[in-house]
Amino acid sequence: MTREEALIEIKAPGNTENTVFAMRLLCKAGTVTDISTLMPIATGNTANPAIKKLATEAICSIIKESLLTRFGDLTSDMRQKLATILQTLDPRIINEISKDLLSNDNDRRLSALQMLGILRRHPKVKDLLTRLLQDRDAKIKATAVSLLSKMMGPHDQDMVISLLSDEDKRVRANTVEALESLGNPRLVPVLVKHRKEPNNRIRGNVLKALYNLGHTDIEEDLLEMLTSSEPLQKASALWVISQVKYDKSPRVIDAAGECLLYNDKIVHKNAVAALNNVASARSLGYVRYLGDIFSH
Repeated sequence: MTREEALIEIKAPGNTENTVFAMRLLCKAGTVTDISTLMPIATGNTANPAIKKLATEAICSIIKESLLTRFGDLTSDMRQKLATILQTLDPRIINEISKDLLSNDNDRRLSALQMLGILRRHPKVKDLLTRLLQDRDAKIKATAVSLLSKMMGPHDQDMVISLLSDEDKRVRANTVEALESLGNPRLVPVLVKHRKEPNNRIRGNVLKALYNLGHTDIEEDLLEMLTSSEPLQKASALWVISQVKYDKSPRVIDAAGECLLYNDKIVHKNAVAALNNVASARSLGYVRYLGDIFSH
């Protein structure tokens, strides 16, 4: 029996044995488009209980495999819809995802972790993410920190602060973002220690976090990055200016304006965005006269 034949059998069932076989086939070979056929059976009250159970299992299997193997191909809305259906039909799904987190396939592990992110209202998710902060894989750890930042409370900061010293730069960068999300000004002394990080992304994240937590004295730090010989340092400083709409220093605006003359696409793009977001007469003047200098 092919998938198409299985769908025909389910829509117009003959004998129970054939329908059972069709359901089991879709459980292994079904696609997201088959859910609309299976859903009335899984949620209705007229189907044979055994068939109803198989329809539910098929839907859950299709959704889980789609999220695990095609996560990046699905839109955010589609992921959320599928996750909602999955959690409604199978309250034990978190336990199933936990098994995939132990897989030897790193791509499957990462997709399972991303699934936790869209199921974050489940009470077990936060504990699972917390455990993954100690994972052997830096990418898993960095993703766990990023997801955890969306559900952290004021009592969770201690378990995350230690990751500011992690050897992986992605983990450190995501940790800064997680700490900023807590909105606790008492974290400023912790973050100030990392304002000279060599990595541009971490350094930019730290300055943005400090500013948003009330420590707005970042002028010298921004100037140091804007006048650096490294394009990525310039680009990150400009990103910070854009994000916080930094307008406290003419010196910083002038240095950002000079970046419009720097022959690097990312630096130039970030400079235009930063100066436009500040939206002062001084910053907009730079954009007006120098913003399209490389388009001629």
